[in-house]
Amino acid sequence: MRSIRSSDVPPFGQHRGVGLLLSFLLALAAATAPVDVAVRPGSGDTFTAVIEGAQPGTGSGAFTGALALNGSPTEIKVAGTAERAGGRLRIPLTIRYDAIPPDWVDRFRLDAFDLRLHGTLSGQESVDWKATLAWSAVAVEGDRETADHFVSLRGIALTHFSLMESEAAAHVAVRNPFAFPLKVASATYRLFANGQEVGAGETRGLLLHPKQENALDFPVEIDHGALLGAAGGAIASGGEVDGRLNGALVVRLPGGDLPVPLDLSGRFALLSQ
Repeated sequence: MRSIRSSDVPPFGQHRGVGLLLSFLLALAAATAPVDVAVRPGSGDTFTAVIEGAQPGTGSGAFTGALALNGSPTEIKVAGTAERAGGRLRIPLTIRYDAIPPDWVDRFRLDAFDLRLHGTLSGQESVDWKATLAWSAVAVEGDRETADHFVSLRGIALTHFSLMESEAAAHVAVRNPFAFPLKVASATYRLFANGQEVGAGETRGLLLHPKQENALDFPVEIDHGALLGAAGGAIASGGEVDGRLNGALVVRLPGGDLPVPLDLSGRFALLSQ
């Protein structure tokens, strides 16, 4: 859709209805400037949300206000040091995971989210931003080390081994940093040994307790022939090989199921426990 310019608005006396409509759209476009959001997950108790939008004036400095998501009446207090560049204001906000209200999560939608940020800049200038954004428009900054702080593979081991069949279990630690529990509707996964797929599994009905690390056991049905081909003599000696668990956790939320990808590497102990 092309943008609307003042030159596109016909003289008041010509096509009066169209002119009034376009004038209204111009005013609306000026009043609802787009907002950009970037998120930096932290490995500790906080994360950073950087919110940027068009803001008249010249001020920058300390910002204090309140933030709400998804049309929730529940707000949290936020503060940060705002920076101005090119007519836009950039406000980084450090937020505790356990400060996120459950109502925000209950109102979660898979397609988009609503945001409102309002407050004052340097104790004087008013900031009031509202926006509806697709999740795909949110920039997420982070590295593998940060992700490993929340989901990590603690080990893979055979739980049963015989000449005819084998079973294994992957031990996964999942940290829930929020102040409310999260339900895992299902987990589906494939197990690899030395880069070759050797088994798969599925489990359901898990609960991630709030503000703690949760130890989860994922049972795996092993393809006996594939394991013998991948591990070779390491099985007879009870050694270890490179292991990888690939799949997804499905977190159940009132607004829809949210898949969380799994791609975890570790050592696969071939001595039956």
